Amino acid sequence: MQTNDFDYDAIFYECFYNFERRTEFMEKYFEDLTAIRQHFINYLYDYELNELTYIPMGFKNHIFWNCAHALVTQQLMTYYLSGNEMLVENDWVMRFKKGSFGDQNLNDEDVRTLIKLLQTTQVRLRKDYFDENLSNFRPYQTSFGIHLETIEDAIRFNNLHESLHLGYIKALSKNIN
Repeated sequence: MQTNDFDYDAIFYECFYNFERRTEFMEKYFEDLTAIRQHFINYLYDYELNELTYIPMGFKNHIFWNCAHALVTQQLMTYYLSGNEMLVENDWVMRFKKGSFGDQNLNDEDVRTLIKLLQTTQVRLRKDYFDENLSNFRPYQTSFGIHLETIEDAIRFNNLHESLHLGYIKALSKNIN
């Protein structure tokens, strides 16, 4: 019987704790976040307000809510759990946090604000991460059952969460008449 010649602990250490390798991995997560956010922004530009706030039968929320919810959740997971001030107003957190429902009292200014926040918060997240402003992260157990131990875990999981909501948005868009 042949033994495994890999030292998995050394490989893990090299991939995660080596600054250059970690930077490379994190840059990829930020690139992915940019791509996901661009899809959100495209939907917000492509549809009228009444379409963005339409909730088809069988759905609990609308396109705008999914975009705003993804933004708010990212702020909670990265800034709030790191003990930093979030870049969104508390009113937005209350309106679009987990468990909230599609708000119909929205206007074109809300859409413009959301587009701007989707653009600026991803840039700021990258800057704050590399400036080590998010290093005081409090571990958190997600509703998916995934334990986030580090800010890197939160950023990685955020992309998964935003992708999930992008899928919801695609399904919602197929139900807009």
